[in-house]
Amino acid sequence: MGILDWLKRQLRPKANTNSQATDLQAIFSESLAPSLSLPSHQDYPIVAIATQPSLSAYQVHCLLNNQDKQRLDALLKGSGFELAVSYDAPLSGILHHPHRQTKVFLHQYADFAGICVLLLTNDAELLSQLVSFKAAPPAPWESFPDVDPDTLGSLQGNIEFWCDAFWRPYWLSLGETERGQYPDNWCEFSEFH
Repeated sequence: MGILDWLKRQLRPKANTNSQATDLQAIFSESLAPSLSLPSHQDYPIVAIATQPSLSAYQVHCLLNNQDKQRLDALLKGSGFELAVSYDAPLSGILHHPHRQTKVFLHQYADFAGICVLLLTNDAELLSQLVSFKAAPPAPWESFPDVDPDTLGSLQGNIEFWCDAFWRPYWLSLGETERGQYPDNWCEFSEFH
């Protein structure tokens, strides 16, 4: 699923998605494209080139626990991007840097016992900090308190989206020692899915 397709689904009731896509293409034009060398292995959340080829930006799509979302907000503020809402309030908008032509598109909402974040930016300074920003999503049993991982076969719906978009990238970024800190049944679930 492309980033603009995901945005269209998220913003459908709130905005005209064609103008949203056009706006993002204008905001993240080639003339302001950052140059960033991404490491071959990154901690979660993963910084990647924007999946929409017409956007000259990098993206972070992640689920953060509340403490790490507050740390991300502090990082944005320290980089010159001011948020006008609390860390867990729904938001979809553009943050402008007061002294540079760079921008951040931030879409956030509360779900899965944490804060889902989609961040697009062309700010090289912020991106270099995001590459070394290590965070974590809520534990699986917090996101799905009524789910027994031993009973899960193929995934569908919310749990499939959570697993594909958030949990699997986090799990794959962990070393063996970090994975060993999770209960055996969630380790088996994570290795299987």
